[in-house]
Amino acid sequence: MDAAVAGMGLAWLPCWLTQDAVRDKQRVRVLTDLPGLCFDIHARWPTSPHLPVRVRVAIDALAEKVPAFVK
Repeated sequence: MDAAVAGMGLAWLPCWLTQDAVRDKQRVRVLTDLPGLCFDIHARWPTSPHLPVRVRVAIDALAEKVPAFVK
């Protein structure tokens, strides 16, 4: 997203990442006649009795950013 915003060319990115920029007219969709792709998103971490706080924070941030229809 940063490269596209910096004018470095096209980017193929998930809609949940670009929706704000498209809504605010900072970016435009191209190839709109192609269907979107659906895929699963997984967060994985090693089994441990104590989950590091930074891992929990990262997982929570991802869960907050990814819309419910993708989860």
